[in-house]
Amino acid sequence: MKKTKMLRKALAEEELLVLMGAYDGASARAVEQAGFKAVFIGGFGTSASVLGKPDVGLLTMTEMVTHARNIASAVSIPVLADAEAGYGGISNIQRTVREFERAGIAGIFIEDQMHPVMCGGLRKFKRIISQDEMLVKIRAALESRENPDFLIAARTDSDIISVDEQIKRCNAYAEAGADMVMPIPATRQEFKRMSKEIKAPLWVQLWPGFELSVKDVKGMGVRGMILFPVETLFVATKAVMDLLQEVKTKGTIRETFARSGAPDYRAWFNFIGLRPIIEVEQKYVAELKR
Repeated sequence: MKKTKMLRKALAEEELLVLMGAYDGASARAVEQAGFKAVFIGGFGTSASVLGKPDVGLLTMTEMVTHARNIASAVSIPVLADAEAGYGGISNIQRTVREFERAGIAGIFIEDQMHPVMCGGLRKFKRIISQDEMLVKIRAALESRENPDFLIAARTDSDIISVDEQIKRCNAYAEAGADMVMPIPATRQEFKRMSKEIKAPLWVQLWPGFELSVKDVKGMGVRGMILFPVETLFVATKAVMDLLQEVKTKGTIRETFARSGAPDYRAWFNFIGLRPIIEVEQKYVAELKR
């Protein structure tokens, strides 16, 4: 089954599909092995892992697509990706959709920020385009996809204006044909209101510090997808910092390894998929010896 079809099936089966963000192939494999049905890669984690830079619009479309392709190749579950503002004008949007689709990605979201975009959490630095401009971009994106199962969502960053504006734009984007819409609620009350007033499946994020669980959000009537976008990156980075500090101060790694339960070489190779590669090699070597 194609991964686009797998994603559509998962969405049909789950009232609220839970996504974890990954920042590289190994973290994506961890998400898959934990039993999640899909994985997300965002500009935040990609900027950090590929460039070592903040999410402030520095990534190019080709860098993001290449990273997405590598991650999609590392897992058997669908991958969804952040396509930012489509990396430019209408022609850029069309190319962006085609490139992500051909890279094996199951879906993307585009947002109504001006290009280059800023991290959604950097509210005072964000600039948005008009609703009408975004409607044209959505139509161009939808008409560019080759597979109708390829999911195209529309995110609004009009949280810098008001909740009313977010609701208005999300409904307009859904009417334009976006498969899902993505507001940026900041409180429990905003989650509740948006779930009632936005007439489309939602794709919402829970950032660190948001004291809501999946059960809480589901109980508000939110339907669609819920995303934890950056937590794997943050936790992994803290673990690396702890290890480095132990080596720097004590010249050992024992405490950090014991505390974290980190795998040894054998466990790591099992996790990363060494055995299937060896078996393929042995199969063809055996054929040569016949």
